[in-house]
Amino acid sequence: MAQYNKEDLEPKQDKDRAAFWNNKVTDARDFEETWRDRSQALVERYRDDSLDRQERPFHTQNIFYSNVDTLKSALYFKTPKPKVTRRFNDGDPLGRQIARVIERGLQYQLDMYNFDSTMRKAIEDMLIVGRGTVRMRYEPVIIESEPQRIEVEAQPIGENTFRFISKSGEEFETGQVKQDTQGLHVLGPPEEVVGEQSIYCEYVHWSDFVIEPNRNWDDVNWIAFRHLMTRQQLIDYYGDAKANKIPLTYSPDYQSNNKNRNVDRAEIYEIWDKSTSKQIFIAASHDEILEENDDPYNLMNFWPCPEPLYGITTTSTTIPVPEFFIYEDQVSELDLITARIGVLTEALKRRGVYDASFQELNRLSDAADNQFVPVDNMAMLNAGGGLTNVMQEAPLDNIIKALQQLYQSRQVIVQTIYEIVGISDLMRGQTASRETATAQRIKGQFGSLRLVNRQREIERFIDQIMEMKGEMLVENLEPEVLQKITGLQVTPEMVAVIQDDRLRCFRVRIDTDESGAIDQAVDQKQRTEFLTATVQFMQALGPLVQSGSIGFEQGKQMLLFAARAFPGARELEESLEAIEAPQPAGPSPTDKLVEVEAAKVQAQTEQASADAQVKIARLQLDKQKADTDERLKQEKLEIEKAKLVAG
Repeated sequence: MAQYNKEDLEPKQDKDRAAFWNNKVTDARDFEETWRDRSQALVERYRDDSLDRQERPFHTQNIFYSNVDTLKSALYFKTPKPKVTRRFNDGDPLGRQIARVIERGLQYQLDMYNFDSTMRKAIEDMLIVGRGTVRMRYEPVIIESEPQRIEVEAQPIGENTFRFISKSGEEFETGQVKQDTQGLHVLGPPEEVVGEQSIYCEYVHWSDFVIEPNRNWDDVNWIAFRHLMTRQQLIDYYGDAKANKIPLTYSPDYQSNNKNRNVDRAEIYEIWDKSTSKQIFIAASHDEILEENDDPYNLMNFWPCPEPLYGITTTSTTIPVPEFFIYEDQVSELDLITARIGVLTEALKRRGVYDASFQELNRLSDAADNQFVPVDNMAMLNAGGGLTNVMQEAPLDNIIKALQQLYQSRQVIVQTIYEIVGISDLMRGQTASRETATAQRIKGQFGSLRLVNRQREIERFIDQIMEMKGEMLVENLEPEVLQKITGLQVTPEMVAVIQDDRLRCFRVRIDTDESGAIDQAVDQKQRTEFLTATVQFMQALGPLVQSGSIGFEQGKQMLLFAARAFPGARELEESLEAIEAPQPAGPSPTDKLVEVEAAKVQAQTEQASADAQVKIARLQLDKQKADTDERLKQEKLEIEKAKLVAG
C-alpha cells in the first residue's frame, strides 16, 4: 500500500485545501513542462506560418504537415454509427428493446452537434503533440412551467371569518385565494422542470489537460481541466463579490509576439478526484475553493473522459512523446538536402564571358525569340572563329549532377520517413498500372496492416465515448425525454434495468460499427447477404418442415439464430419471431370431387338401405296381417264349432 507524507494528505480547511490543490496542479504542470514547450514548437513547425518564413535563407519541405494530414484521413474519416446489441444475442425481448432505445438515443445525440470536428481535433493533437483528449458534457435546460396549484380549505374562525389552509398546513391570506370549478386554491411559484437535456463530447486543448504524474492511466488518482475565463465571465458565473477576488494569471496565446503582454484571464481548474469522488473548482494563485460537488455524472469509472489518445505509449510515465521525435533526425537531414537543392538551383543559371571588342554580344542574352542582333564588323567576327571563339558559357554539368544526386537522396529520406511513420505507397495512391486488381488489393491489405494498431486505438477511444454517452443517456435523461427522441416506448421495467449499471451491462453491449470503415456500400452489402442467405435457407428448410422431418419451431429458431449474426437484421427480428405455423390448407379441387362422389355413393347406399328397410317393414306388416287374418279365421271356426256343439 502506498505511503503518504504529510504533504500528500488533503487538509480539512478550505483555505489550506485550495493551496493543496494549487500545489498539486503546479507540480503536475511542471512535470510536463518540457513536453509542453516542445509541443508548442511542434505546433509552430506544423503550421509553418511565421512572419519571416519568406525571408529564410534556406528552403524546407514540410513533411510533418504531410504525414499528419495523411494519417488523419487514414485513422478517421466518417462519423461512427452506434451499435448497441444484446450481450449474448439470445431471445431476450426486453434486452432487444433496451438496445434499440440506447442506440437511437446515441444516434440522436451524435446528430445534434459536430462530433467529427471534436474527434479530428483530438486525433490531430495525438499526431502533433502526442496526446489527444475529449470529455463528456451533460447540460440540462431548466425552464419554468405554469404556477403551481395549491388546494386550500376554508376553516371558519368566527362569524363570516375564515382562514385558508393547505393540506400541508400552510396558511394563506384571503387575497391570495382563488376559486374555480375545481374549488378553492392558491397559485404558488412556477415549478422548474427539465425542458431539454443534451449530452455531447467536448474537445480539450492539449495544454488545458492536467494529469497526476504517474506511470500509466490506471494508476492516476486525479485529473484537471483548465478553463480560461475573462473578468466578465467570472462575474457572470460567480457574481461580483466572488469574481473580483479571483486573480487574472494568464496571457492569451495571440499576445505571444507582443513585448508587453497583458494578463487578462483567470485560470480555473476543474479537478476530478477519484479517491473522494469529488469535483472541485479552484483558481490559480487563489486561496479559496470556488465550487465543490459530489460525483455529478455517476459514471462507472468516475472520469468524465476516456483514456486519452497517445501517439507513443510506455508503461513508465504518462508524459506524452510526440511522434515527430521518432523521425526528427531524418527531417533535419531532409531540410539540409532541401536547402542545398535550393542553393544549387539558384546557381543553375546560364552565365558566361565574351570578347569585349564585340559589344553587340552584350545584347544577345536579352534577345527575344527569332530576333537577330546586328554586328558592326561581321567579317572580323567570322575571322575570329564565330560566336564559339568570342564567347564561352560557364559549365553546368557538375551542378546538374549534384542536383540529381540530391533529389535521389531526398527521395530515399522521404521513403525512410514513410517507413518509420507507417505510410506506405498505397496510402498515397501510388500503384503501377500494370498490376492486376488482385495484386493491388493484396498490397492494399498489407499496407493497411501497418495502421491496424492505430485504428484499433481510435476505435477503443470512440467505443469508450459511446459507452460513457450511453451511460449518461439512460441515467440522466427523463423517460419522457427518451421516448421523444427515440420514438419508442420506455416502460418502467426498462427504466429499472437501464438505470442499474450491473443489470444494463448484463443485458446489452455498446460499441460502434467499425468506426472508420462503415459506409453505405457496406451496409447494403450486409443486407443483401442476409436476404440471400435467408432465401437459400428457406428453400432448403421448407421441404424438411413440410415433410415433418423438422418441426416448425425448430426451423424458426434456426432462422433466428442465423439472423442474430447479421448486424442489419435486428429490425427484422421481431417480425421473424412473430411468424406462426401455417394453418392446414383447404381441400384441393380433386379432393372436393372425390368428396362429392363419396357423398353420392354414401347417399345412394343410405337410400338403398332405407328402401330395403321399408320393404322388410312391409313384408313384416303383410305377415302380421296374414297372421291376424288366420287367427281371426281360426277363432271364427272355433265359434262356429262351439255353436254346433251347443245346438
